[in-house]
Amino acid sequence: MNSRMLLAAALCALGLTGCLPRHPGARLLLPEHGLLSGRASVVRHRADGTVLVNGVPFFPFGFYHVSWARGGAMQQRQEDVRRIGTAGFNLLVTEPINDQDVADYEAFLDTAQRSGVYVLTYGLGPATVQEVDHYPAVLGFQLADDSNALVTPAEVRRRHQTIKALAPDKLTYISLSVGYDRPEQQYFGLSDMVGNQSYPIGLDDIAVTYRVMRSAVQTSLSTGTVPLANLQTFAWKPGQPPPSSAELRNMTYQALMAGVKGVVYYAYRAREVDLNREPRLWDAARQLAREVALLSPALLNGARTELEGGNGTRPLVVQFRGPDGDTLLALNNSRSEWRDVKLSLPSAPHRLRSLVGRARTLRLNGQTVTGRLAPLEVVVYRLE
Repeated sequence: MNSRMLLAAALCALGLTGCLPRHPGARLLLPEHGLLSGRASVVRHRADGTVLVNGVPFFPFGFYHVSWARGGAMQQRQEDVRRIGTAGFNLLVTEPINDQDVADYEAFLDTAQRSGVYVLTYGLGPATVQEVDHYPAVLGFQLADDSNALVTPAEVRRRHQTIKALAPDKLTYISLSVGYDRPEQQYFGLSDMVGNQSYPIGLDDIAVTYRVMRSAVQTSLSTGTVPLANLQTFAWKPGQPPPSSAELRNMTYQALMAGVKGVVYYAYRAREVDLNREPRLWDAARQLAREVALLSPALLNGARTELEGGNGTRPLVVQFRGPDGDTLLALNNSRSEWRDVKLSLPSAPHRLRSLVGRARTLRLNGQTVTGRLAPLEVVVYRLE
């Protein structure tokens, strides 16, 4: 956290202010990161899937940006990355628009650095990869999109080896398309990061996100891979609405509770969506950026325990136990029914302090937590 966030947390602990950083510049970055120091970023990852930038744990949280979509131009992406950084997001996954964009790509990377945004780029040739490798904003390079539908595992491995030879201090990334009937496990362990897609709004039950992300996290841990969630900000079909604010936060928290080590929404700008034209959805996303900034220490360094799995008529409840304290996250993955919470914690805290959602939703009596969650409701508490 930056100094303002630490001050806000301290005041919150004293009951003098709200528990969420409300200033627009709340970030998930630390001063040691290459973006803020101006030096090239050395990017690695731990065995538990956590990204390390210059040795510091980092939670990637951002968007795809299909910059050529909807008549997009280089100037449009410059404006968008500044807006994204100001809102507290720290990652953009993008690709060049044209040959001129490739030639001027350093200017975009400079703007991303000033905006506090790291970049994963798809489609750069070997010469350009070598030219931009030392730029502080470069987190790594995307190898393939919808990999399990479009590219063989052998080809993913080949591309990974090529990029690593050119940029050994950066990460490689692939995404996996939606669908249980496609091979997935064989695509883990070929790149540094894997983004698993969950786009249920208008297509599937929203509760599917947790199951998809738990599978991705478990496979990532067994293959030394960083698990990222690719989540939905678009409408599946013309005329359908995009995810509502409640749906966006429910999907996001399902992924966080599953143990992912980063989130990339599809998309800020693409053929299907432009968040410049979706103020309600953009406001919901900005609020999530503030909340993830607050929770990132637990997400990065906490030991995760599932207390309720969200199956049948049960809620989803997960605890993260970390050096900065314990955090309890609970949600209802039903759109229409309330869910009762009644569970025993591993140890007895003195109280629950509300961080996200309605403060009095859950109550504590010894080691027992009880309460009722409204449809799609999400709450987060600090155990003190």
